[in-house]
Parts: sequence; structure tokens; C-alpha cells
Amino acid sequence: MIKSLRPLFFASLLLPLALPVSAAPINTALSPNVEKALKASKLQDNALSLVLIPLNGPGTPTVFNADVSVNPASTMKLVTTYAALEMLGPNHQWKTEFYTDGTLSGGILNGNLYLKGGGDPKLNMEKLWLLMRDLRANGVTQITGDLVLDRGFFMQPQLPQFNDDGNDENKPFLVKPDSLMVNLKALRFVARNDNGKVLVSVEPPIATVRIDNQVKAINSKQCTGGVRYNPVTQPDGSVNVTVGGQLGEGCSSQTYLSLLDHATYTAGAVRAIWKELGGSIQGRDRLAPTPKDAKVLARAFSPDLAEIIRDINKYSNNTMAQQLFLSLGQRFRNDADG
Repeated sequence: MIKSLRPLFFASLLLPLALPVSAAPINTALSPNVEKALKASKLQDNALSLVLIPLNGPGTPTVFNADVSVNPASTMKLVTTYAALEMLGPNHQWKTEFYTDGTLSGGILNGNLYLKGGGDPKLNMEKLWLLMRDLRANGVTQITGDLVLDRGFFMQPQLPQFNDDGNDENKPFLVKPDSLMVNLKALRFVARNDNGKVLVSVEPPIATVRIDNQVKAINSKQCTGGVRYNPVTQPDGSVNVTVGGQLGEGCSSQTYLSLLDHATYTAGAVRAIWKELGGSIQGRDRLAPTPKDAKVLARAFSPDLAEIIRDINKYSNNTMAQQLFLSLGQRFRNDADG
């Protein structure tokens, strides 16, 4: 299937240059709706370059500023995802696994619990919960050792900085890739005015994120005003989030922020879920490779690559695209590549 699409893909790139003058008429003007959208965004016509080509049935090609060099921006994700389909295959999956170097007796795991990442771009909280539910179903309740994160799957080069939206490191779409990325490292904050009292919660409930709720409840049915979040990272790596503003009766507000490094977020998410499942981890959190003789306790697989690519391109997800890029390098990179 993929090989059959290859000629069409490259032909579509060359077609705007190859259409003869005597071919079907070509539209070189923008539609009124596009013109309106450009004006609404305060953009000039020369800010847009496009080529629209009918693939099936009748239609008139549209070519506008097609010979102008522009920044490809997020359309470059098409190159990454096409390469992944060609090289990894549409059914490729990533795996995430729990291992131990200890022994299990009576629900007590005497040893360390290793969480080995495989670069899954879509390891969300639900998938992590299911994986840990399998761990619980396999008889594990208490863990006497450490929670050890194995993030060695990717060999990460020095990637160029992605400077967008002021390079605000708290923006979820600027999260950098990681072998053991969970939930795109996003924290969901929700503020609700319930009977004149504002409640603020965070999901997942990671212990190293502390909330200072200073939001004022106002006697108004209109959900105006706003809620502001001011995170401050502490020397120990925890984050204090001061939440301010005001919220009307019955109103709610939510936002997503990235406030922790990958290791702290993942370990915190694991501990939060394990606590909900009635388990405990007595040791500390640390980073280390999984021992070669460790025993697997539970394993989860990602959706197929074809499904993940739909998410990457539909939502233009920067972090997932970088995960995919590094997955290609992990599979095909060799020493000669430098």
C-alpha cells in the first residue's frame, strides 16, 4: 500500500511545475472565504502559498504563490510521518514495560520496580493506568525497593531549539521528547465555583505540585474575568502554583501546563496511580538502566503507527512528531551517522 502511494506523493510535489499551459484551466485566485480568513487574521495575500489538486473526479486546480519560497512550518510533519510509514510500517507499535530484579511473595515485591520506556508517543494516563492495573492483577501490591525509570531507549542528538510562543517552557505543545514520556507531560488545572467557594484541582494529582488557591468567588452568573496560574519551581524540583483571579457562580475554568521535567512527572504519575490502586512504593525515585536479567511483570503496547500519525497531522502535535523522528533514529541510526 505504501509503495503504491510513493509515485503519487512525489508526483503531487512536481505537478504544479509540470502542468502544461494547454492543460485544464488553473485557478490562480483565492476564494472569498480564504480572502476573508486572511483579512480576519490581518495577513496579506503574499503570506499564503498553496496548491490544490483534485485527486478524484472533475475539478479545477488552484495554484497561488506556488513558486514562492516560504517556511514550510508544520507541513514538514508530512515528511516525518511519510518516512515513518515507509520505514517502520503502518502497524508498528511501541511498548512500555515493568520489570523487577526482586522476588514476589504474598503481594510484596522484594526488590526494585523498573519502568522501561520505549518511546511511545501516546502513552497517556489511561494507558498507564491500564498497565499498572495489569501489574496489580499479577499480584503486586507493595514494593519494598525503588521506582527506577529507564529512559535509555532514545539516543537523543542536540536538537535545535523550537522557539515558538515566546519559547514559554510551560506550554504543553513545546514539551521536548523523551523515551518515557507520559501524557505529553501535561498537567490539567481545573477551577470551579461551587456554591460560592472556588475549588482548584490538578490532574494527575502529582505530590510535587502544590496549589495556593487565591481565586475569589464572585456573585455573578456571567463567566467573565479569568483565572491566572503563576508557577514557581522550588530548589527541590517541586512546583508551587499560585492560582489567582475571580470566578462567577457555577463557572469553571481549565488550562493545561507543563511544569515538571519528564522524570519527575512520570514518577509522580506512577505513584499517584499506584496509590489509587491500593499499592505502595517504599523506596525512592531514580534513573537507571533495566538489568539484563530482570523479569518482566507487565507490558503495554501503543496504538498502531497509522493511528498515531492521524493524531500527529490532524492536531499538528510537535512533541509526538519529535518522538516519531527519534524512533526512526533509534531503529535505523548507526555509528557512521555520527
